[in-house]
Amino acid sequence: MERPTEAAAHDSSTRTFSQVVFTNIPHSYPPSTVVTCHYTLTAGYKPHPRDWVGIFKVGWSTTKDYHTFVWAEHNKDGQQPMTKVAVFKEYYLPKDEVEFYQFCYIDNSGQVRGASTPFSFKTPVEPNMESLPVDDVLYITTQEQVEQSARERAELQEVLDQIREENETLRRELQRQQQEATSLKEQKEQRDQEKVQLVKELDQIKEQNRNLTSRLQLQEQEIEHLKEELVVQQTKQLGIEQQIITEQKKLNEILSVEGASSKNEEKYDRALSKIKQLKQEQGELKGKVDAQSEEISQLNIKLRETERDLSITRDSIHLTQVDLQSSEKDKERLSAELQRLQTLTHNMNEVKRENQELCRRLSQQEMVQSSPDNDLQGRYQTVVSQLQDTQAKLVAEKEEGRNIKTRADFLDRELQAVKEQLDNIALALDQEKRNSSKTELLLLEAREAIQDKESIIEDKEHMIRLVTHEKEELTRENQALTNDIEGLRTLYSNFHDDSQNRQPDAASAAGTTSTSHAPEGQDTPEQTENLYETIDSLTVGEEEILVCRHCHESFPGITQQELELHELSHRVCPFCTMICDNMEQSVFEDHVYSHEL
Repeated sequence: MERPTEAAAHDSSTRTFSQVVFTNIPHSYPPSTVVTCHYTLTAGYKPHPRDWVGIFKVGWSTTKDYHTFVWAEHNKDGQQPMTKVAVFKEYYLPKDEVEFYQFCYIDNSGQVRGASTPFSFKTPVEPNMESLPVDDVLYITTQEQVEQSARERAELQEVLDQIREENETLRRELQRQQQEATSLKEQKEQRDQEKVQLVKELDQIKEQNRNLTSRLQLQEQEIEHLKEELVVQQTKQLGIEQQIITEQKKLNEILSVEGASSKNEEKYDRALSKIKQLKQEQGELKGKVDAQSEEISQLNIKLRETERDLSITRDSIHLTQVDLQSSEKDKERLSAELQRLQTLTHNMNEVKRENQELCRRLSQQEMVQSSPDNDLQGRYQTVVSQLQDTQAKLVAEKEEGRNIKTRADFLDRELQAVKEQLDNIALALDQEKRNSSKTELLLLEAREAIQDKESIIEDKEHMIRLVTHEKEELTRENQALTNDIEGLRTLYSNFHDDSQNRQPDAASAAGTTSTSHAPEGQDTPEQTENLYETIDSLTVGEEEILVCRHCHESFPGITQQELELHELSHRVCPFCTMICDNMEQSVFEDHVYSHEL
């Protein structure tokens, strides 16, 4: 037998059961026999060659749940009779005598066009006098049996009333569930919109994070470059300070001499010009340091702006986390609601099974009764139809509940993924904050080092001013001494000329008189000559023994320039003045950099 296509087997949400009517359906069919069913097509329905009739177990949910099927009759001449017959072979029929089944007419699009009343497959009982038709036999019964039948009818009536009440309760419950399902759909759509908004915010936060990361990297590179320049400038400044100290010592040595010879004056002028040159270089270095300090200030402003941006980003992440927590609470509420719907669906399934059992009992009771009750049969058919409609609605609600649960699970997974992304972003922002703190610490240390160097420069400038002042005072004293010496020389020359113009005898007498009777405050020519030699000796001075200020070794008989060349040959640490002649260049640099740490 050919199986219906998938297009004909899909479940349709719209079910019209009134276009095909099954007639003369008994309560049961004997098993292992051919089953024939009759059905009538309404005037508004046009059959299709792919229509089919199937046997379904009561409680089926989709048209795929058929037990067996046959293709519906179709005439090629286009003239279709209103009443048709479907024949099922005994080989394909169900073997279960407990369950109830029904015929369903399915069109080519998979829609149910008609359904029969439930029936079962049971072995027929032996006929007796009470089960024969009324037209053929005469029933003989007792009053007790009549009362028993009346009591059973009353019980069946009560059962039917109870079923009506239960159906009404189920109908109200279904309406309430439909309203709740609509509300859940609206909430789900709202959550979807919120999720889209959260994704957009996450993308914006990621973009801001990338921008902040690039800005921090550029700032770190600038800070490293400035640090290197600061080290170079500090090294140059230390060298200049060392040279200034050397020139000051030279100047002090020059000024320590009481006379001002031409050689000392030349050395003094060279030292003074070199000090001016070094001060000019020091001023240029100070200007560079000030410019770098300004750049560092600008970088600090940028760092503060970056920190504000990081704070704003952190607040956005906090708000997003709050929204995620709210979404998780809503998800838990939806899960609880789905659990409640599942419980209600289970209870409805229980009610459905009870209704099936009641239908089976009613069928058995009708077979036992001696005469058919048309009113009870009509009520029974009405209750069965209501039960079928209720079952169809329950199936639809159950499917909707499964869809809601699936969507809730999908939303839960997406929320977990978004939460993990937010956690990663928070970790990255914390790392960037630590890097910013480290950069700020380095800037603070560099600023403190610059301030220390500036204080050292100010001290050196103050020392230079003091030395310059002392040098000016010594210059004035030397000039006064020079003037005194020139005056004495002029006086001596005048006195010598006057002595030559006198007569030899008078000069001899005058010389004898002046020698024997000279005043106590007036010098003799020999004393004047000795005084002149003494003054000339002051300009030369005693020869000093020069000592290296680094290794403290004395070098007699060398000049100051040779001593300077010896001192410059030493490798001296600019911080601790340690002599590092025996160190390698790399070890010496590590030693110098260790003072900066």
